[in-house]
Amino acid sequence: MDNKIKDFVKNYWNFYLRLEDELLSTLKYVEFCKENYKTFSLEFLRLYLSVCSEIDVVGKVFAINVNSRFDLKSSGIHKWWYELQDLTFGDKKICEKSVAFRDVEEFVPWKNYSVEINTRNQYKCCDKAKTPSWWRDYNKVKHNRTGMDDDKSSVNYSKANLLNLCHAFGGLFVLEYSYLLKFANKKEMLGIGRSKLFQKETVPFFNTEDIPC
Repeated sequence: MDNKIKDFVKNYWNFYLRLEDELLSTLKYVEFCKENYKTFSLEFLRLYLSVCSEIDVVGKVFAINVNSRFDLKSSGIHKWWYELQDLTFGDKKICEKSVAFRDVEEFVPWKNYSVEINTRNQYKCCDKAKTPSWWRDYNKVKHNRTGMDDDKSSVNYSKANLLNLCHAFGGLFVLEYSYLLKFANKKEMLGIGRSKLFQKETVPFFNTEDIPC
């Protein structure tokens, strides 16, 4: 296995799989179904913060491997997403990739997220494009956990719920698996651990012509 892929699997992919195991352990208490989407807890809060923090880490690692001039010290999701948003796998861009969470529901974690640089060299969302709602909720939970949400109906802590957590896991999975698809060969892909949350999504990738030989 190439050292670049070996390091990524060791430092990022294996950690992602560990996060999956931690989420799956909560099945003892909360069934993964639509009826429980609004369920929130301290454990979901911890995982939500961990997964979204890892998204920012992996996003930057991915960006610098796509563009060596990317500044790892730069902050903000817009900057690293700008480097990734035009990547395509098959006939779909990374923002169009759907995942099926434990057969409960299929969704597109990065749907319609698009970034541009304006005349003042600032990164901003394109017209009618926004950061995913689950990412915006993450920032509310992270920075103002005990404050009220936008419609004043509940505190932001309640946004650390199963639905947002499912989408956050999907967002991280798409980033990490897209990285592997771009830089690993077929033999290396077959040698990594499989996702337990998105099993349906991993199998078709092994037969795609997009994976380099």
